[in-house]
Amino acid sequence: MKIFSLMLLMTIASCATKTPEQKTPFAGIKGCFLLYNLKTGAYEKEVGDTCKVRYPACSSFKVPLAVMAFDSGVLRDEKQILKWDGEKRMLPQWNKDHNGETWIRDSVVWFSQKITPRLGKKKFQAYLDKFDYGNKDFSSGITAAWLNPPGDPRGALEISAYEQVEFMKKLWKNELPVSTRAMEITRKITYLETSPNGFKLSGKTGSNFYDKERKIQFGWFISHVTNGEKAYIAVTNISDLKPIETEMYGGPRAKVITKAMLTEAGLW
Repeated sequence: MKIFSLMLLMTIASCATKTPEQKTPFAGIKGCFLLYNLKTGAYEKEVGDTCKVRYPACSSFKVPLAVMAFDSGVLRDEKQILKWDGEKRMLPQWNKDHNGETWIRDSVVWFSQKITPRLGKKKFQAYLDKFDYGNKDFSSGITAAWLNPPGDPRGALEISAYEQVEFMKKLWKNELPVSTRAMEITRKITYLETSPNGFKLSGKTGSNFYDKERKIQFGWFISHVTNGEKAYIAVTNISDLKPIETEMYGGPRAKVITKAMLTEAGLW
């Protein structure tokens, strides 16, 4: 997986050195990359043809869900533990007790699925409306709406890249209609890493598939990057055009593309 990640990063970086008409981080796939400057209030990069298309939020939804959980008191803080029910799930790291920090770190699906019913339908809908979050539609299930694959006939809780930027802007500028504490804890637990040049990256991946064989991938990466006076929101989504063989899910692939584009912009 690490070798694949390095090769993908090198390929994207190579694309970034080509002439403007050739430049694309989405060779062989389709996608979107948005870079928004929080200081100037302007987009500095808008690349790709899917930036206005709504897709299922996937695990990128854990960011607004964390805000909801901390604001409502469903989670007291990031240290509160929810007990694993003993059911073996897809990833080994999911099969144990988790708290708010490890929920986000390990992207634990069952943890999210315990939070939404505790919020209840009325409060859940109220938060989606207040956040103006995508299509604000969880009619396909209070524990599954954001997890449904693209194009699912049941529908999904969907959001576009531009709408992801709008949500992240409000989160990082303390402008969501919730407690400041809820936003502060959420920002804290979404921290990922600091680059050798001192850029701090916070964010969340999200992955899904277009096919039952899980060979045609979809991925999100929503992020905040800062260093001194510099502060940006970067959002990427990707969609495969054909089946691929890789051990890396769509979300981590979108993250690799994001870091390559940040590097090109001198922000990594």
